[in-house]
Amino acid sequence: MTAADEEDRAPGLQPERTLLSWQRTLILVVVVGVLYMRGSLVGAEPDLPVAPPIVRFATLIFLLLMCCVLGLHLWYRWRRTGRGLCDPVTGRPPLTVARPWALVLLCVGVLGLSVVLVLPVLRA
Repeated sequence: MTAADEEDRAPGLQPERTLLSWQRTLILVVVVGVLYMRGSLVGAEPDLPVAPPIVRFATLIFLLLMCCVLGLHLWYRWRRTGRGLCDPVTGRPPLTVARPWALVLLCVGVLGLSVVLVLPVLRA
């Protein structure tokens, strides 16, 4: 890469794309949680096992809390690092927009939702 290529490259685009992908992921997790709360899309099908409403409601509340925590963390990190350009501790660009625990929390939330979706089917 030449010096002219580095000058043309906008240093804030990669962190911004990463932030946008996190936001899309969180929005989709909330949408899936709301659809799960709604219940079966097929109707009153007797062969389709579903979890009790209280389990679906608790799952939705957990997903909403998880997404709020992750969204606030991303927003705080985005502002603290100068829109993803400079880590105030090292002075260099941050390695990631989110901390590793945020990815672990997202994975645990999706795994938990998967378990709650599969358990009624396995019990039937």
